[in-house]
Amino acid sequence: MTTNDGERWLPVLGWEGFYEISDHGRGRSCDRVITTSTSARRYRGRMLRPSINNNGYWFVILSRPGQKRTARLHSLVLESFVGPPPQGMWCCHGLGGPLDNRLSNLRWDTPSENNYDLVRHGTHWQAAKTHCQSAHPLVAPNLVPSQLPYRICLACDRARSNRKHARKIGAAFDFRSTADAHYARIVGASDG
Repeated sequence: MTTNDGERWLPVLGWEGFYEISDHGRGRSCDRVITTSTSARRYRGRMLRPSINNNGYWFVILSRPGQKRTARLHSLVLESFVGPPPQGMWCCHGLGGPLDNRLSNLRWDTPSENNYDLVRHGTHWQAAKTHCQSAHPLVAPNLVPSQLPYRICLACDRARSNRKHARKIGAAFDFRSTADAHYARIVGASDG
């Protein structure tokens, strides 16, 4: 069903006759009659009021006699409009982020691509870091090249290797001064 503003509605898979989801990322319950052994009660459909979970995703609670399910809105949209997820695929958001559950912002993709999305959108916790724990700036050339797009301090990475060697031979080791010395060499090498 399509409304005047172009919003399309389809039944929620597995909940046909109880709930519908739109390509705009909204959910609603359907008009229905619930019959018990003593009575029949008519329920009028209404728009669902989603909540945000601890991970920052919109979710709704679906219920029918004898069953309740907590469902993320983005999964309901993709399942209803595209179909169930292919094996090993996750529901991924585009540039609109996790609060934008329109069909145009969603796709099935791999967990790896989902993580790369976080980096591309600047929302990955590593991508937001500007300095390492030793206060070295996380900019080239002080990044471990093999770990990109993750931002790992090259100076501290080298100091960790030195610490492993020092432990093997039982030598005393000062991580911070070693990391700072590596940082000075890295930055000095890039200046020259």
